[in-house]
Amino acid sequence: MDFGVTSKLWEYGINNRTSAMAEKNVDGGFVEIAAAKAAEKEDSLRSVNEMRTTGANHYMGESYEERISKITDKTAASAFQTAYAKKMAGATDGISTISRAYSTGKAGATNFEDAFPQYDVIIHVGNANISSGNWQRNDFPFWKYFDKNTSADALNDWKPEGANPSQMRSDLQRNYNSVGSGRIAILVPESLQQKMDADPEYARQIMAKLQAWKEDYDRWDNTVAASYGYNVAEHQAGKSYVFDLDENGDVRNCTVTSPGRITISSSDFVEARKAREAKHAEYEKLAEESALKRKVLEQEIEERYYKSNLVNQVVFNAYEKNIVEL
Repeated sequence: MDFGVTSKLWEYGINNRTSAMAEKNVDGGFVEIAAAKAAEKEDSLRSVNEMRTTGANHYMGESYEERISKITDKTAASAFQTAYAKKMAGATDGISTISRAYSTGKAGATNFEDAFPQYDVIIHVGNANISSGNWQRNDFPFWKYFDKNTSADALNDWKPEGANPSQMRSDLQRNYNSVGSGRIAILVPESLQQKMDADPEYARQIMAKLQAWKEDYDRWDNTVAASYGYNVAEHQAGKSYVFDLDENGDVRNCTVTSPGRITISSSDFVEARKAREAKHAEYEKLAEESALKRKVLEQEIEERYYKSNLVNQVVFNAYEKNIVEL
């Protein structure tokens, strides 16, 4: 999909709240302290829930107008409109349910492993600095982030050579396949990790933010997949993700893969579909040409048969005439 996820710092509209304890000069009795703590806990849970629905009309951190204005492919645009409408309506259809299930973790999760228990989660804490142009290339070695021994900044100095290659290049296909399914690699800036370690409430917000972003992405991506006849459950289960977060926990770069192919965008689906349609059209054209040739041949055979019968009839009539005259 032409999500533009590799070039946009997504805005989630987080409501960072000062805790009830900090808002009050609590030097009173136990009851007042207990009440403040209860209010803090309630505020924390409310904040996490709001992270899943923040910005009433936002999708992947952008408004409907911002997102739809960037989509040039008709299929992707139609899928986005459908996915957006489903989210706004709180739909519980199959695609929405599957997308949410794979983005829902343990309640109040404060770490990525608990936020995404369905996945093998690999965390790289460090200062990754990859340009969107490099990240979007088909040969950018994002698959190295699925190696636990790779540091967050390991690919900062990676430089492309030549034009952007085809995803179908054999060595790239091998690398895509090496990722496997059901994995998430997350690049976390040191400053973000420090803030999460110091403030569990803030950590919960970051977890909820990434869960919401991923759910939106999957709902849209799965809607495109369904429109092309893919089995959505199998498609979802086959995905793996690399999330490059900025210091605020927003998705800065993202790559999503499924076995044997890279699916940064629905343009992959579109191009694959177009290729299949072109091939199908080619086959249909060949079939039509073959059918036409058969029809012409049949007509020629019928014409020869008809002419042959005429000749035979003439010969037979002449023979009968000769017999009568004799």
